[in-house]
Amino acid sequence: MTNGKHGFRGGSNGRGESRPELRRQLRNWSYRPLRTRILRWTKWTVAVAALAAVALLEVQVQQLQTVLDFSSRYRIPADLAQAVFEIALSEDLEPDLAFRLVRVESAFRRHAVSEAGAVGYTQILPSTARWMDPRLKEGTLFDRDTNLRLGFRYLRMLLDEYEGDMRLALLAYNRGPGTVQAIVARGGDPANGYATRVIGSE
Repeated sequence: MTNGKHGFRGGSNGRGESRPELRRQLRNWSYRPLRTRILRWTKWTVAVAALAAVALLEVQVQQLQTVLDFSSRYRIPADLAQAVFEIALSEDLEPDLAFRLVRVESAFRRHAVSEAGAVGYTQILPSTARWMDPRLKEGTLFDRDTNLRLGFRYLRMLLDEYEGDMRLALLAYNRGPGTVQAIVARGGDPANGYATRVIGSE
């Protein structure tokens, strides 16, 4: 039977090939490269994800070893060492400095209270803590994470105020910014041995 318009037999392309067969070949020609690209992309994506997972695991293992090293060095529980380490990082403070600060301030004693009323691991004054966080409730400063967070944040603020001068920032942490500024303004030296106790030099 002849198609009047094209002169093709029904179901044929004029070369003896059926239209379903032609369509199948066209599909193969059109989609085979695409399927190949998708397969390659999928394999590449899986490989990248696997490498990222391995890298993340390596970082986590390194951090865990660092935390265990701090725990052994200061003879404190691993969970406390982990809290000091992670909160220091979250407050943009060097973990080594954070551990040194807590050692000098409270000897890692959660319920330490000074004669001046400074509280907890970082020996932060309640008035300073409330200034930093007006929502702070009474007694909350004995919470481990709250105390570490506020103490480390306060030291970070002082480091920024003194343009990274570790010595002055530590002295201001210990003596108060007003006292340190007044002494410096008179041409004096606010050193009292505190910075030496924390970082080893003043």
